[in-house]
Amino acid sequence: MLIIPVLGLLIFVHELGHFLTAKRFGIKVLEFGFGFPPRLFGVRYGETLYSINLVPLGGFVRMVGEEDPEDPQSFARKSVLQRIIVLSAGSMMNLLTPVVIFTVLFSIPRDIPIGSVVVSGVAPDSPASEAGIRPGDTVLALDGDTVNNHLDLIHQVMASLGSETEITVRRGPIVSGLGGSPELSAVEVLTVVPRLNPPQLQVVESVTDPETHVSLRDAQRYNRELELGDTLMQGSIGVMIGTSNVRIVKHRESIWNVLPMAFERIWNVVIITKNGFQRWMAGGPDPGLAGPIGIARVTGEVSKAGISPILELTALLSISLGIVNILPIPALDGGRLMFVVLEWVRRGKRVSPRTEGLVHMVGFAVLLSLIGIISYFDIVRIWNGDSLLP
Repeated sequence: MLIIPVLGLLIFVHELGHFLTAKRFGIKVLEFGFGFPPRLFGVRYGETLYSINLVPLGGFVRMVGEEDPEDPQSFARKSVLQRIIVLSAGSMMNLLTPVVIFTVLFSIPRDIPIGSVVVSGVAPDSPASEAGIRPGDTVLALDGDTVNNHLDLIHQVMASLGSETEITVRRGPIVSGLGGSPELSAVEVLTVVPRLNPPQLQVVESVTDPETHVSLRDAQRYNRELELGDTLMQGSIGVMIGTSNVRIVKHRESIWNVLPMAFERIWNVVIITKNGFQRWMAGGPDPGLAGPIGIARVTGEVSKAGISPILELTALLSISLGIVNILPIPALDGGRLMFVVLEWVRRGKRVSPRTEGLVHMVGFAVLLSLIGIISYFDIVRIWNGDSLLP
């Protein structure tokens, strides 16, 4: 299964961050383990045992005195700043890994579908309708960034939910009766605010509640296939789009652009993830939560598309791993970081190791329960034949 080497690599990189910073600050590392016990074999080099363990979906760095500061080489004996750096290093390594991956992907020639992104329908009372977007408009750019295909537009819109966004469109011919040559078309810049949670409106003959209903006439202006009783589903800005005149172009970014583009891609992933959870909390669709089973299934589906999609998925998983681990969740790095910060706030007064250990144990149990629940829904979706890809 491809998921094992992918997660294995990401976990190794994560634990390597903890290991290198611990060594840098003179903390005694008893064991640097890949995988979870039972131990298969290990090699001792200096004061550290480097081990390979049976369960490959994990890893750990075991340091002296993680809660007890008695040993002069213990983790707990080090300064607050040093402990914060050690605890944060794993997540930082996971956030740096996608920089390397995206930099490589942008540096090599890749196929890009380029065409005209044409609006075929505009939902009534939607942000697009209010902004003046019309069927037949061609979307050229969003906030100054060129739109090459409809997937580009969707991605850029998802990164702009709830914010004023400038959308550049090319209108139809200025002179009626002439063809659609760009020279005879007007270009306009319109402002839209993509919605976090678009409404779902039932198609009816006569509207009694505009919050939940839409007339058949208005609905068919957006989508001609809608009939009475159907539900008008619409996206964040309320347009139906497609890419016409598609051609595949080989493209490679210049060496000066790849690094800024890599950071921009990572930032967009973070923003889109945040927006996805905000939509979910507001009653919108599932943002794509997946447990180990779901991740394994997605990895299998993506692997059919080639090496580049696998590398992109690895980068996305690395970003997720870095963010989740730094959150103040007991049993994870962020939970331990929370106790170090609490000690600093209390001017050096530590929470007792027993109390901290109990909090982490309870947090670990809750975390396992959540993983179990998410995995159950992954199994249900797989059983029903649903794809786990968004």
